[in-house]
Amino acid sequence: MNRLFAALLAILLLALPAAAFAEGETPPAETQAPVTTPNPTPEPTPQPTPVADKLIIDSWNLYDGMDKTYGAGYVPRIVNGCCYIIFPLIGETYDGKVTVTADLGATADSPFVFGNYSQTAAGWGRYVFMFEIPLVKGRINGSYPVTLKADYLDVLGQQKQQSFTLYVTISDGKNPPDPNDVPKQEVEKPELFISACEINPNTVTGGDGFTATVTIDNIGAIRARSVRLSYGSEAAGIIPADTNNAMHLENIASGEGATVSFALRTTGDVLAGEQPFYVTLDYVDLYGGVYTATRQFLVNVTQPAEMTYDSISLPKSVTAGETISLPANVFNIGKSPLRNVTVNLTGAGLFPTSSVFLGDIQPGQAGYGEMKVFVGMLSMTEGYTESYGKTSAAYTVTYTDDAGETHTAEQPLSTEIKQPVIAGEKTDAEKQAEEEQKRAMSQWWISALAAFAAIAIIVAVIVVSKFARMMRMR
Repeated sequence: MNRLFAALLAILLLALPAAAFAEGETPPAETQAPVTTPNPTPEPTPQPTPVADKLIIDSWNLYDGMDKTYGAGYVPRIVNGCCYIIFPLIGETYDGKVTVTADLGATADSPFVFGNYSQTAAGWGRYVFMFEIPLVKGRINGSYPVTLKADYLDVLGQQKQQSFTLYVTISDGKNPPDPNDVPKQEVEKPELFISACEINPNTVTGGDGFTATVTIDNIGAIRARSVRLSYGSEAAGIIPADTNNAMHLENIASGEGATVSFALRTTGDVLAGEQPFYVTLDYVDLYGGVYTATRQFLVNVTQPAEMTYDSISLPKSVTAGETISLPANVFNIGKSPLRNVTVNLTGAGLFPTSSVFLGDIQPGQAGYGEMKVFVGMLSMTEGYTESYGKTSAAYTVTYTDDAGETHTAEQPLSTEIKQPVIAGEKTDAEKQAEEEQKRAMSQWWISALAAFAAIAIIVAVIVVSKFARMMRMR
């Protein structure tokens, strides 16, 4: 304790001389204590604060699914009822991620199927999004805005949000209603409908008549008044059976109906097949509105099939081995079609290269063809032993009518098949003429020899007579 007190006292004594000088006086040099000036501690150099730039749309590059860049006027594609939006962003984020959510706007008259459309992309400087948004079936054509909201952490780690708007053009939907159109007010009206027509008989022949019975229903909201029914046909050959082809009916109330019968007939020149006739209803309503309803019905008409063909003839004689041509021309002179018309030729030693098929020939039309016939030998046909001689043939035309019945027209033909002449060989006529010439020559020589013999006998008789007379005279 005493030591501590002594130490404090010594310190006090050392400090007293400095405090005894008046203010402003300078102590002697030998007693001035050295002053030490402390160096200030340098402050740290401040670092620059990072700049948090916003994200921007990549307007320069073309990505898959884009027809144009954003800078050139990119428009989203519409394919198979869906809208495809390609949305590229560029810029720096804190964690290299960006989340984009599509805001489709108001639901009224929107072409989009609403849902939660949100995507997160990681790209460290480039973030590409592709949204597939279904479209409603009853969409209306036009241009619709879509807002794409980007959420991300900027380079400072702060939460940021940006909004981008692009437009989707719909051109495959319905045209928007014209604002200048005045909505029409629905007015109650009658509506007559011919719901059934019974034809008796259902098939008629040219020149016959038939009866049609029609059922009329009022499917409208009010009564049909002053109903007039008329009937007829624009096809040739179907005419009303009576001179008057119209009749007046009673008023038909809504939900009620009527049954009416009338007669028509066919003429002899009517074409076969399903021929039309019409029924027309003219009527008015309580307010003076005029209405017309027309329906068309069919009646089946049959007509006999009639046809003719070019007359055919064969040469008086033909030579085996040659080919001749025959016409195959058929004409439909009836009122019904000729079905599957075929022309053929049959005969011993005569062989067509093929039948001539002319197909269907309509009334008033013709079918033209040509038949090639090879001339062979009679013995080439079964039942014949001779090679050459007279032969007969049949030229046939076959067809089917509308009823499915098959008809055949046949024309008989005849000719003589002769042996072919070989080059350098004499014909039979030449051989016969030569034989006759030889026979005539032989007969001439016989006659000449007989004449010479007779002359010789006569000369001999004369000579002998003269010689005998001379001998007697001697």
